[in-house]
Amino acid sequence: MTNAKRISDLTSYTSILPYDSELYGVYQSLIGWKSKRQANRMKDAYEQESFALLSRLAPYFELRERIDFNADFFIEDVVLGPASFSRPRVVQQDQSILLEKIGEALSSYGKPVDDIGDWDHLIGYDALKKLLNDVVLPYYRDLSIERGRKVHQLEPTAGESDESFRQRQLAYGSQIQSEIRKLIETDAQYAGVIQALIENKRSDELRKIFYVNSDKDVEQAFKDALATTNSSYEDPYLTFDPNKDVKDVSLSPLGIVHLFRQYFFELDTFLGTPTSHVWLSPGASVELIETSSRKITTEKIVETSLETDQKTESSSTDQDDISEAVKQDNKNDMKLGITTTAKQSWGTGSVTATGSLNMDQTQQVAREDTHKKMRQQTQKLSTEIRQNYKSTFRTVTEVTDTSSKRYLLSNTSKNLINYELRRKMRQIGVQVQDVGTYLCWETFVDDPGEQLGLANLIHIAQPAELVSVPDHTRIPYPEDQLVSLKVNASWNFGESRKRGFVMLTPLDLPFAPEGLELRREPEGTIIPAYQVSGAGTDFTGIWAFGVRFAEKGELQLGVIAGDGGIEWDKQISFVVNVVLTYTASNATKANIDLLNQQKNTAAAAATEENLRKTKEALLKDSKERLEIVRGLSKRSFEDLREEERIIVYRNLLRSLMSDFQYGHADDRSRHVLSELINSIFDIDKMLYFVAPEWWKPRIEQPSLFTLRTRLNNQIISWSRGDHRPDNYWITEKTAPAPMGSSLGWLLQLDGDNLRNAFLNAPWVKAVIPIRPGKEQAALQWLQSVNVEGSEGLDDHYTASDEELDSIRVKLGMDPAETVTIRNAIDSLCKDVAEKNKESTQRKTYPETETNPDDKVTTTPVQKVYEHGFYPLQGGFRFDPNDPDKDPNNKDKNFAVFDQWIEVLPTDQVVPVEVAYDPKTGRQL
Repeated sequence: MTNAKRISDLTSYTSILPYDSELYGVYQSLIGWKSKRQANRMKDAYEQESFALLSRLAPYFELRERIDFNADFFIEDVVLGPASFSRPRVVQQDQSILLEKIGEALSSYGKPVDDIGDWDHLIGYDALKKLLNDVVLPYYRDLSIERGRKVHQLEPTAGESDESFRQRQLAYGSQIQSEIRKLIETDAQYAGVIQALIENKRSDELRKIFYVNSDKDVEQAFKDALATTNSSYEDPYLTFDPNKDVKDVSLSPLGIVHLFRQYFFELDTFLGTPTSHVWLSPGASVELIETSSRKITTEKIVETSLETDQKTESSSTDQDDISEAVKQDNKNDMKLGITTTAKQSWGTGSVTATGSLNMDQTQQVAREDTHKKMRQQTQKLSTEIRQNYKSTFRTVTEVTDTSSKRYLLSNTSKNLINYELRRKMRQIGVQVQDVGTYLCWETFVDDPGEQLGLANLIHIAQPAELVSVPDHTRIPYPEDQLVSLKVNASWNFGESRKRGFVMLTPLDLPFAPEGLELRREPEGTIIPAYQVSGAGTDFTGIWAFGVRFAEKGELQLGVIAGDGGIEWDKQISFVVNVVLTYTASNATKANIDLLNQQKNTAAAAATEENLRKTKEALLKDSKERLEIVRGLSKRSFEDLREEERIIVYRNLLRSLMSDFQYGHADDRSRHVLSELINSIFDIDKMLYFVAPEWWKPRIEQPSLFTLRTRLNNQIISWSRGDHRPDNYWITEKTAPAPMGSSLGWLLQLDGDNLRNAFLNAPWVKAVIPIRPGKEQAALQWLQSVNVEGSEGLDDHYTASDEELDSIRVKLGMDPAETVTIRNAIDSLCKDVAEKNKESTQRKTYPETETNPDDKVTTTPVQKVYEHGFYPLQGGFRFDPNDPDKDPNNKDKNFAVFDQWIEVLPTDQVVPVEVAYDPKTGRQL
């Protein structure tokens, strides 16, 4: 079978026109000219670092003077002086009342304690024992009483029974007692440790416990810290310190961009490896149905008549053309600069900054970077496109009729015929041409995303269908009732003296009110009774009466004679009034408790059901909202980029004017400034490079759903359950979360990854190309004091002697005159201007053609569009001054410098008749 081989001779494809192209650029910053605007931007950071030095050295000092306030918060008189080096000071002990009191004693001592005898005197055994008994124990006794009051202040919760409430009170009380007991034990243990250290004469350990900086030479530590701020560095790259070197950073407002165009040529097609096999027996026929769809499916139907129908479906799932894939990949690459205009769109990759102002060197580096980027990109994309094509065969038992191309293969011979279905492949030629160079103005915009508005989702959540909660007001017990009872009693004890309680008669209780019973007191308890009347010979007094609770619940009415007793030998008839208290009976209370419990149970069940429904509705609405958010359509790429360019341009204009001018200047002033900038710079081609968020991580933004606390108990997690501030939600139906979700990025609901990166970027670098022919005008404008200034332009330019001599000749300078950065930039401007002028000059291409009909007259930039494909001789040519020039590609500035071949599959399958050796099985 045939295999694809490398095409070594491409001359047969000469003059094939490109079917598509893609513009690409490489931007390089130039070093040397110290930008005033960027220096001011760095100045704020340097001032912050300078203040940080004071903050880092201040802790080595302490104020010795005491600051006191009176009752009116007036600072009392004090004579302040510069702070002195810190001395060992007593540690603030907050975890123990014992250690706190010891700290107060050490502070009042006036100096750090070193001698073990002083330790024993201040906090020895006697002192510790006195502290424990006179301070620690009273303190915790008061604390226990204070916390114990909270136990009695507890109230039963809704639906809680009396027994459950009592158990909760007991548990809370036991917890408080356990905590107080533990605190007392801890202080006693501390005292034991301190006493043991004193007995073992361990002064060092005691100082570490009670003093800060006890073993530290603060003055020497300060000198060591100071030494780190004025070190002399020999290698600035290995020992760069932002605290020291940030003020010396030199950033240039000038840069250069080299533009390249990638062309795609349809060179040839061939049949690739087989994807399937078809055989026809004598007299059989095969109907091939060719269709195109998004899914590759091959159905093979075998009938009893031995007729075989085959349908082949093939297509690509994404891109079937490498040029479109390259365009899409450039759009989605977050490392590329972005520009969009009404006429064109081109991405720019940034390489490292360079100190060389030689255009040939920058062009050489740009060509190398372009070759690596484009070659890797097309290799990756062509591999992806190949992987998008696959063939699948499925056998079914019914015929599917389709409106597609039908091919009928019949076997009228007497032999078995074999067909291989081979996929048709394309050979795409790719060439890269240098199409231009621009000088650029480079500036920065900090926090660009703050001025962009974000989309707010309108989503109306369905309220939960709650059930009504029944009334669960507690039914009270019946109130106590007082029942008055008049009792007749007789005193008739002769001449004997009676003392104490003298029973006259037992009481017959009246019927109790419904649901009530007599409130019985403990045996022997006497409740007061009152004499209504008393009748007897010579009796005129008022005696004291009472009712006593006797054994077996009996009530006895009697006279209270007191310790002296009463002796009365005559009979007295009394009428005594007794007031008895009737309270709710146990049965009544049990019935009421049962009713209350039933009401509370019903209310608790309704409340629990409502809570469940509320959580269920919350989860449902949150899930629905999340799926809606992830399914929102993204805004168009062009609109998002145009908004970002407007923000960058808006900030650029603001930075060129004072705050007062920007806010109060009339429209004419803004118009003049806008037209001035637009006449020098190509605003429509402005690029901006988004700085990666990791340079300055953003503060965590509030999530779309503020449900983190409310939903934690309802979420099933596959992680270890660690708390992470940047966790996010997903469901089984949500689309994959956008980039930045795991980083806590602020995300725009209808924005793409580039917009989200813009929102979270600490800054963007704006690059504005200078219009061709306006290079010197742009330099004069940028050197203005109000724009970039001219600092650094008169410094010596370091380069090879050959390059320096070339600059002197180009600018008409004296051979002995020193070349400055200003001179090098002027020379670069001339080179760029000459290249731009050359891009508009018409020439005849290609030069080696002898037949005038095969030549075209056009500009160097448009020559490939006009004369088409010409094989590049010598392969990749990165040096613009390469002496081994291609005769068809002699341009130094607009050469086609790179070329390669890509092989891509198509969605077409071709049947090819093949034969096999019946003995070896090999294809003939």
